[in-house]
This record gives sequence, structure tokens and C-alpha cells, in this order.
Amino acid sequence: MAASKNKYVYGSVAENIENDIYDPYEENAVLKSKKIARNNKKLKAKITFCILTAFSLCALTMFRYAQISQLSYENEKLNKQYIEMQNDNQLLSIEIQNAKSLRNIREVAENSLHMHKPNKSQIVYVEVPKEDITMTASKEKSKIGIIIEDIENSLKKVLNIF
Repeated sequence: MAASKNKYVYGSVAENIENDIYDPYEENAVLKSKKIARNNKKLKAKITFCILTAFSLCALTMFRYAQISQLSYENEKLNKQYIEMQNDNQLLSIEIQNAKSLRNIREVAENSLHMHKPNKSQIVYVEVPKEDITMTASKEKSKIGIIIEDIENSLKKVLNIF
């Protein structure tokens, strides 16, 4: 029976004293108000932190959307410039084709450069030989080759003597 009066059992954990706890904050009104104020300060700090975090996340989101809209604006501006350059390129290619036409070349030659077709007395006929130019070039190469071979042969003869 003595064991039933004693709540502590040997070999187990320490005795749990639930009702024996003395809380000075419950009895003293000044300490109790300080505890409530301290708890209120912690709560206010938590609320302030949450509000600041939410505000910073909103500001970050708005900043990112501002960057996205700015990049979109710049992209659209560059697309307009690209289309404008393509149009200019097409106009220039048309001008080049017109400048290459024989009719336009004739007009520029006659009007700007004051060139005209020659009279019959100004025409001089030149005879061009029927021999192909590439054939003469290949013959000249062979002549050079023959000269080099002659020099080599003469050097060999001179070296064979010594």
C-alpha cells in the first residue's frame, strides 16, 4: 500500500509534478501585464515580418512584370526595324535590277556621260588572230620548262666532272 501512495516508481523517469508548478505571472498583476505585453510584441513582430514579406513578394512580382513588358516593347520595336530593313532591302534590289537593264544603261550613257553610237567613219575593224590564247600560254610554259631542264642538265654535267 505504501507503493500506491507514492507516485514515483524506481527505475522509471522523473516524477511528473503537474499541480505543484508555481507561476508568479498568474498571481502578480504587474508581471502578468509585462508577460502579455511581451507576447504582444512577439505577435506584432511576427505580423510585421509577414506583412513585409508579402509586400516584398508583391514588389518583386511587379518588378518582374515591368521587366517583361519593357522587353516586349523592345522586341516589338526591333521587329518593326527588321520589317523596315527588309522593305528597304527589297527596294534596293529592285533599284539594282533596274540599273542593270540595258535600256537604263543606254540612257545613262547617252544623257549623263554624253556617249553616242559611232559613225561609220569612226568604226575601225581589228583582226584578232585565230590562235587560242591558252595554247600560247601552255607553249610558253613548255619553253620555260625546257630552259629549266637545260640548266639542270648542264649542272649535272658540271657536277659529274668533279
